[in-house]
Amino acid sequence: MRRLIWLLTLFLLAGCQSVVNGRQWIETDSPVAFRLGTQVYTVADVNNEIKRAIGDGIANALASGQTREQIEQIVVENDLRRQIFEQMIQNELLLYYARQHGIGVDPVALDAVVFNRISNDASPAEVLDQRSVLAREQIVLEIIARNTRADMAHARHILVDDEASAQAILADLQGGANFATLAATRSRDTASAANGGDLGWATRGDFVPAFEEAIFTLPLNTPQIVKTDFGFHVVEVLERELQRPFDTFEQLRVRQNAGQFYQETFVPWYEELRRQFELSGELQIADGFDPNALPIPFPETP
Repeated sequence: MRRLIWLLTLFLLAGCQSVVNGRQWIETDSPVAFRLGTQVYTVADVNNEIKRAIGDGIANALASGQTREQIEQIVVENDLRRQIFEQMIQNELLLYYARQHGIGVDPVALDAVVFNRISNDASPAEVLDQRSVLAREQIVLEIIARNTRADMAHARHILVDDEASAQAILADLQGGANFATLAATRSRDTASAANGGDLGWATRGDFVPAFEEAIFTLPLNTPQIVKTDFGFHVVEVLERELQRPFDTFEQLRVRQNAGQFYQETFVPWYEELRRQFELSGELQIADGFDPNALPIPFPETP
């Protein structure tokens, strides 16, 4: 599951670096590979993307002793060139979708990330290049988050060692005590205690089974005691929502079942989006174009 999201992110970052400084693809003398709106992407563009995505990895594999035949077998068996081509289309299609729907990035937050990543002596052109790359990256990841969904519950808890302590807390709450105050002073879960016991939005797979069952079945706004291997929890479920979209890609990435949520909800959404773009003629892949016919980007020999 983690590997799936890691691979997804790896391809995304490779794809997001395809346009530098906000410019369009410029290999206009090469045959067309696909069109999206008014933008043309050529065979040379796809070739460059394949080289960008796996060129360094191939060079490192050769340096570590793998043969060209072994590397070619890996590329062919894993259909890497087609995967990179499909990821290229996905990135460009999501960015096109973002422009259509007015989805952008927070310029202040973007600038903060940019200036944390560049050196102090970076030129204005380098800053602009990095800003463009990161803007594309953040837009693509945000659209993935917005269209990946899961059943979620928003709960808070107070963790104690024994049932008597939990019963005492429950009695205090029933008497009008403030939940956040009790969590801050009595909960053994120091991480959530600092937030008044708030655990934020959780998905299935985030917690141990007994706790997960509780947050997805208990009545809302009704503190109850739940026992797990960690101790006794006074749990209050604040909200529950079926098929709630993720707020950020980071929120998705750290979920235990992230790969499952992505496959079950984002992939069908994206496939339908792509189908609609193809039906409308906005996305056209050139007849006969096969990314697997493109050369594997082995380093040039002197």
